Amino acid sequence: MVLCLLALPIFAILSIFSLKYRQLTKDAWNCLLKTATFRKCESGLDDRIKSSITGSILGISPRLAKFFYKNYKIISWLILFLFIWSIYVSGYGIYNYIVYGNCNGAQSAAFCAIKASETLWDKLIGCF
Repeated sequence: MVLCLLALPIFAILSIFSLKYRQLTKDAWNCLLKTATFRKCESGLDDRIKSSITGSILGISPRLAKFFYKNYKIISWLILFLFIWSIYVSGYGIYNYIVYGNCNGAQSAAFCAIKASETLWDKLIGCF
């Protein structure tokens, strides 16, 4: 279930460029809709991705693969939380850049990866 929430936007973007991910996008969408209506996901998407990742890790370390396989749900929730948090932080940084001209807020002198001499908002207003 958790993976459906995370997989849908990622596979949707990847499916634009690759036919391989279009079926995965359909499966993630179907799984998400069924999960939202409290039905069991029948696509097996979670199991396929879990097996694929575990198989990749197995080549590196069997103990790590066993740990991942046993704690898959917790790791999935953690990745989903980090994904949502990163979208929030990125949106907040973009908002601050548009309004204040830096990533961190009105009176901040902290590091910002995007430097501007004047705010983007001022540039947009100056065009009119």
